[in-house]
Amino acid sequence: MTLKELRRNAHNRLKEQPNISSPELDADLIIMFVLDLKKDELLTKDISVPDALAIEVNAYLNRRLAGMPVQYIVGKTEFMSLDFIVNKNVLIPRQDTEILVETVIERYKNVSEQIRILDIGSGSGCVGISMARYLPNSVVTELDISEEALKVAELNAEKNLVTKQMNFVCRDICDGISDLEPKFDVIVSNPPYIKTDDLLELQQEVIEYEPVAALDGGDDGLDFYRIIIKKAVPKKGGMTAFEVGIGQAGEVAGLMFKAGYRNIEIIPDLAGIERVVLGYAA
Repeated sequence: MTLKELRRNAHNRLKEQPNISSPELDADLIIMFVLDLKKDELLTKDISVPDALAIEVNAYLNRRLAGMPVQYIVGKTEFMSLDFIVNKNVLIPRQDTEILVETVIERYKNVSEQIRILDIGSGSGCVGISMARYLPNSVVTELDISEEALKVAELNAEKNLVTKQMNFVCRDICDGISDLEPKFDVIVSNPPYIKTDDLLELQQEVIEYEPVAALDGGDDGLDFYRIIIKKAVPKKGGMTAFEVGIGQAGEVAGLMFKAGYRNIEIIPDLAGIERVVLGYAA
């Protein structure tokens, strides 16, 4: 079988599953993973594919057809133009979250002194590691309740050459951060914000494969915003920035205002959805 034939067959197999939104891209990612090809090689070469590799591709396609996210199949994904390792212990980074990272970078890119950043609920580390990469004068603490998630974040810090800028803390944010001194210039979080009753309405590949604890935000989806706002305060004049779910920006902004934050802003994403809420500690 040639590479072109393999691609055509793989595309057609995934197109048969209506719940797969990007069948051709997913098939190509699997083929590149198994055959160890770059994108330009996939598009320009028409090599002969050994039967053993074709069988392996089909085995991975079966996993995708069964609902497993392609990012877990190939063990990696891209975020902020960087490569990140992902597995079942961490959420798959979403493009929506890039606006959170870009917002913080934009506000601190011209700061010359050291910037101390706390990323709460770090997961794969995509948020904090991206900030460390694009803000080279930053020191980032990744905090997560999951030891397994922090292991992934540590691998990603090494992969993206920022290990020396990173600290890793395994902790429940309910225990606070009073012992993590000095105080932080920036606190950032993309916390769980799906309402508990809405979890079953998520796509099969999300609810069956991604860690539920990283999705469940309680009855109204705001549990972790309340906890973080109460338990983790940056230094005076420091910024806290959250990613929020659709329709939550106003409520989160209200919680921050009641807690004493000022100059609160709501930032839309490229689709016009209110995606980031930030404020400054008084």
